[in-house]
Amino acid sequence: MSFIKFTDDQIVKRFRWVMIGAMLFSVLNTLSGQPESFWHHPETAIRGDGLSIYNKTNHAFDFFLGHGWQAYLLACLLYLLAAFLVVSVVPRMAALITMFSLVLGHYFGASNWLAVRWHLGVQGPALYGIVLSVIVVLSGLASDSAAPGVKRLRWVMLGTILFDFALTLAGQPASYWQHPETMHEANSLSGLFLGYGWIAFVLYSLFYAWAAFLLASNLPKVIALLCALSFIFNCFIGASNWFFYQWRMGMEAPVIYGSILSAMIVLSAFPDRPVRTSAC
Repeated sequence: MSFIKFTDDQIVKRFRWVMIGAMLFSVLNTLSGQPESFWHHPETAIRGDGLSIYNKTNHAFDFFLGHGWQAYLLACLLYLLAAFLVVSVVPRMAALITMFSLVLGHYFGASNWLAVRWHLGVQGPALYGIVLSVIVVLSGLASDSAAPGVKRLRWVMLGTILFDFALTLAGQPASYWQHPETMHEANSLSGLFLGYGWIAFVLYSLFYAWAAFLLASNLPKVIALLCALSFIFNCFIGASNWFFYQWRMGMEAPVIYGSILSAMIVLSAFPDRPVRTSAC
């Protein structure tokens, strides 16, 4: 008698490897970004934001890293294995939401290393988001979503863009409203409009969101999906950076936001259908 039934859903089976790839890329960045002293003195380990893992300014999930690379790799291996098994046995929609949540969470983790440790600024996470979006689309969305799915996903994209811009305004210093030149923003294009005052930035934000919506509405399906996901991934990073760097809410805030966003993506872009399972 079989007690465990593994999924036979082709989208879940392919997307599991995208999830594993995003997780491994984050792990690789974590190890390669460590200072030389780490390999003999693991207590000198640093996080993706460049601070010590023991720094209480912005708590993160780096407990095992402080016990050496062996303990860290073993913990990561068990973590990857558990994630792979869980998404292989839970119902289809739960598996997809879980996988998207893990992809977004580790996308944010790796983006910290790209932007801060490797000095790529906002361009690093943006490029990674585009590459990740291509992989996600080719792994499942392109073959599984019909036109209605694309149309629903563009509303998720629109909300993600506007939420990012709203947080950008909320994160400005008190002096900004009278002196726009004191604005605080890492993205040079957004910073340009912020420098002309909040009205200019709001107009720019609305035009940006409208242009993105038009692209996702008129491009061929696969390109529209890629466009929508790229905007979603990059605006997710933008909003998460405000939570993590400006308001110092730790990794919990990006993880929670990513989980909510993942549910919205899956419910919008993937049709719900019975999961075909096979005994294992």
